[in-house]
Amino acid sequence: MPSPEPPTVFLLAGEVSGDIHGAALARELRRLAPDVRLEGVGGARMREAGVALLADSTEWGLMGWVDAARRVREYARRLDVVLARLRAAPPDVLVPIDFSGFNLALLRRLRGRLRTVYYVPPMVSVRRGRRARHIAALGARLLPVFPFEAEAYRAAGADAVFVGHPAADLTHEVEPAGRIRARLGLAPGAPVLGLLPGSRRQELAALLPPMLEAAEAAKRAVPGLAVLLGLAAPAFRAQVEAALGGRIGARALDVTVLDGAREVMPASTVLLTASGTATVEAMVLGVPMVVTYRTARLNWWIVHLAVRTRWAAIPNIMAGKSLVPELLQDRATGPALGAAVVALLRDDAAREQMRRRLLDLAAALGPPGAHARAARQVLAAAGRLEPGGGVE
Repeated sequence: MPSPEPPTVFLLAGEVSGDIHGAALARELRRLAPDVRLEGVGGARMREAGVALLADSTEWGLMGWVDAARRVREYARRLDVVLARLRAAPPDVLVPIDFSGFNLALLRRLRGRLRTVYYVPPMVSVRRGRRARHIAALGARLLPVFPFEAEAYRAAGADAVFVGHPAADLTHEVEPAGRIRARLGLAPGAPVLGLLPGSRRQELAALLPPMLEAAEAAKRAVPGLAVLLGLAAPAFRAQVEAALGGRIGARALDVTVLDGAREVMPASTVLLTASGTATVEAMVLGVPMVVTYRTARLNWWIVHLAVRTRWAAIPNIMAGKSLVPELLQDRATGPALGAAVVALLRDDAAREQMRRRLLDLAAALGPPGAHARAARQVLAAAGRLEPGGGVE
């Protein structure tokens, strides 16, 4: 029987994407159980959704092992603060959200003492070694957002439920492209290049300069091209505007900076994006894209040892082939990115073919409602609701 007591749920998200998922999950939890007590670690979106925050983690995100090693003491202190809070007042359910390095360290320290539902657990299907088994041994219920991830976890003995991917909701959440373009003063058929340089300061530092160089080359090659740039969080505006200011004075690069990706994606003819969640969202919306990434050389070397896939972009991993162009690490230069973007902007047939293939792949992400299905799993763990099924 469901418990009549108001449950306490502690949500733990460590970067911008997790804050987005955490806020949406919090709203669904409140909808299903209006008296639920929501506490946690997250950002402004989670706070606005009614989560009482122990700490703001907007800028906790890091790029790879090198950055993590440099800040290990800082993260150890944060881990101790969160552990002390959880031990002093244990919630009914702990909900880690993505942010694998920190959250897995937390779960290892807790050793199964708290009922845990891990939303968006680490990807394991592309990893070498026994990571799936190690995570399964932590005893949490896992809610993967890709079907192949749920299969990999189950094969390792984990309690895993595929709830679908939150990006599937974008089909009815985003504003129509024509309306966005009209509001921005862009003609319906005008070429538009969207830039999404990532959601961490290190990503902006590494990717924004070559992206801007690529945009300059594209503007020279494609008459009337407009350039939009999406901010992952308001905290990054000063860094982005400083980078733009240095180029505007010298080369008159005109860029419209917007809050978030959900205006940039639908309005773009072609998207130039960092690999990650943005590639999944663009896939759902059928936006042709060029994907890029670069990091410290040691990180790059470790990644090659740890993963067994040749691709970084989720659409390519799902397709098992190079559906969208990837320019990674040493290939992530302004001239190379500019050439890839211009080629796609000039080829209407290639863009349409890519769009259709992306939409076909997106069907495997499940129907809209991933956050609601995840919320039911969390409240079931708290004894408040009967568990709802996953997508399968």
